[in-house]
Amino acid sequence: MLADGSRSARAAPPTAVAGIWSERETEGDAPWCDQPMTPSTPPNWPHCGHGAAPETDPIGCRGIHVPGHTACLAHLEPGVRGAYFNGLQPGDDVDHRGTTFDEELLRALLAALHDSDIDAPKLGDAEFSEATFSGTARFSGATFSGNTWFSDATFNRTAQFSEATFNGTAGFNRATFSKSAGFRGVSGKLYLTARCRLAAGSRRLPRFPRAGWCWRRP
Repeated sequence: MLADGSRSARAAPPTAVAGIWSERETEGDAPWCDQPMTPSTPPNWPHCGHGAAPETDPIGCRGIHVPGHTACLAHLEPGVRGAYFNGLQPGDDVDHRGTTFDEELLRALLAALHDSDIDAPKLGDAEFSEATFSGTARFSGATFSGNTWFSDATFNRTAQFSEATFNGTAGFNRATFSKSAGFRGVSGKLYLTARCRLAAGSRRLPRFPRAGWCWRRP
């Protein structure tokens, strides 16, 4: 269930089977690689708009509203943000499309979803499409019990998913990795759609387990 009350209409690709669904593409035959999101186009969800300026940045922050508020998680008042975290339970659905996470904010979110039975964060359906992770994104050991989307997400530093468990679709379409990405030891019934870009200057590719990937230098 997403923040607007609807459940994502996305489904596992029709060719997916239990295990890992693999797409192999190359830069030459992957036209979608040249279709990045356009920051000048408003997102298709109610967005924060923080910092918007009519002449220079009419869109502002693209982060989706936290339910019941008119700001994204990054731009909520600290007390309101704390109340949101306190209301989360392990296994809850989260929707933070377009939100910018520094390491502290991501750590606080995952701490609120910490499941003492597995001693790790546990998420239900998780929407991080178009999110930006400005610091190291540490999802190692987390359990994603629903569908997980990092489509068009930007990882400005290392992305760590080692030993994570994915029980639904894990989509990283058009995600941009500026450093390295580790998926060593992931488990679960994983449908991994991986069509990714490697940021200019990066020398290490995302390491998806037995999955196909595509990369391009912008």
